[in-house]
Amino acid sequence: MAEEDEDQTFEEESEDVAGGAEGGPGRRKRLFSKELRCMMYGFGDDQNPYTESVDILEDLVIEFITEM
Repeated sequence: MAEEDEDQTFEEESEDVAGGAEGGPGRRKRLFSKELRCMMYGFGDDQNPYTESVDILEDLVIEFITEM
């Protein structure tokens, strides 16, 4: 039971950290968009990939880093 409480606390702290990086109401500050665009281009994507594609990839990267 104590293990569950610790996990839930960690999740709440993670949400606070992610929420602190907001650029506006409902929008998060994008931390890696420039680097991800360059990487996507290097791996064969268009030189200017869709913003939605970069946003999805950034969400995945941030989630991966957070769970490490």
